Amino acid sequence: MRYVYSENDLPKANDYYYEARHTTNINEFPFVQAHSHNFYEIYMFLSGSVRLFVEDTFYNVELGDIIIIPPYTIHQLYATDPPVLPYMRMYMYISEPCLKSFQFNEHNPLHTLKLATSHKRYHFHIDDEKEYNSIKYCMRYVYDSKKSDYYGKEMLNRSCILHLITLLCKNIVESLEPQGIIHTNPMIENVLSYINCNYTEEISLDTLADHFYINKSTLSKEFKEYTGQTIHSYLIMKRINTAKQDMSNGVSPTQVYLSTGFKDYSTFYRTFQKYESMSPKEFYYIGSASESE
Repeated sequence: MRYVYSENDLPKANDYYYEARHTTNINEFPFVQAHSHNFYEIYMFLSGSVRLFVEDTFYNVELGDIIIIPPYTIHQLYATDPPVLPYMRMYMYISEPCLKSFQFNEHNPLHTLKLATSHKRYHFHIDDEKEYNSIKYCMRYVYDSKKSDYYGKEMLNRSCILHLITLLCKNIVESLEPQGIIHTNPMIENVLSYINCNYTEEISLDTLADHFYINKSTLSKEFKEYTGQTIHSYLIMKRINTAKQDMSNGVSPTQVYLSTGFKDYSTFYRTFQKYESMSPKEFYYIGSASESE
């Protein structure tokens, strides 16, 4: 297994990786395109005003909220109108192999995080102020540790991560009711949900317009307005991310295209190369090599 401690090292899905960050925007709100990671992102809102789009749902984010974004999950950041500055947040990136290392007997934090994903739960509000401050302290400690080197740094970081993840998992199992969801455009949310459930099928602007009984021009315009991208680009992103997840789980490139909606392997190959700047086989073998180390 390869140990990676910075996103600049381009961590792969099978790497042991964690990293905490603390960022502030004072003068203008950052533009963040729709994207995904091959690791978990634990997002902690601190100040400002923001809404987050995760898969097919928009969330208003407030102080006390934590968003847990699983690997290969499409998400995007939006400012409210008007934006409120400064915008401050902390977040931690952590890979599945790192999370697996915290398993103890029947206690498995990764299992709990995957349970939340299976319920399509990404947004959590920490009601207990003491627990919220503990999570914040742990994330801040791991962030501050990047600035220096000292005896026991890795073990102290791991103790903070274990504390943080345990408190998050506690809140997950205690509350699986949706919170913080905002229905800015129910029609577009239904379209996103339809794409996420049927991305293996032939989907086009025409088929969606017919399915939802809406004018093509209106559908295209509203989708771009609320997601920042076209229907085609979102569909391709969904297929590529699903392919990456399947290949990370050992499905070969020559098989994965069949289950992700691509017509043939050559189309899959060209599209994957364009979006990921590497071939499907390169992505597959990098993951295989990391797991065998």
